[in-house]
Amino acid sequence: MENLEEGFRFSPTDAEAVTFLLRFIAGKFMDDSGFITTHVDTYSEQEPWDIYSHGVPCCNDDDCSQYRFFITKLKKKSKSRYSRDVGNKGNWKQQDKSKPVRKNGGAVIGYKKSMTYMNKGYKQENGHWLMKEYDLSTYILDKFDKDCRDIVLCAIKKRTRTKATMMHVDE
Repeated sequence: MENLEEGFRFSPTDAEAVTFLLRFIAGKFMDDSGFITTHVDTYSEQEPWDIYSHGVPCCNDDDCSQYRFFITKLKKKSKSRYSRDVGNKGNWKQQDKSKPVRKNGGAVIGYKKSMTYMNKGYKQENGHWLMKEYDLSTYILDKFDKDCRDIVLCAIKKRTRTKATMMHVDE
């Protein structure tokens, strides 16, 4: 990362993020300049701010509030459901339906879910942490071992502007 130009930011498109995940699962060189962390479990006992601190800053600014990227394995809740629990009784709450990610506007290569952190014990943090979760399409996963089906790429960041701040700015 020392060879990066001043002002560089690692900010992949959705298709590029899914491609990094595919390259990881296929055991290929990811060419991510070391910005994707592969040894931190984003569905663990740690809170989002602790997980985020283990990620690699995606720019060389001192005040960079960008996403940090993690490849992790989902935890099974049942045969068909996953647990998105995190920290001390918190969880990642899905905000929308999975959106298809297409390669060059063509075939669906994966899906993106938008999530926000919710926790009754840390109400002041509810909605302040955001996550995008990327997974591969079934068509692609069918070419790999079943163990790969539970691997996802997560992008986590702290929301910098609240709804109240946005309303105040717009006035």
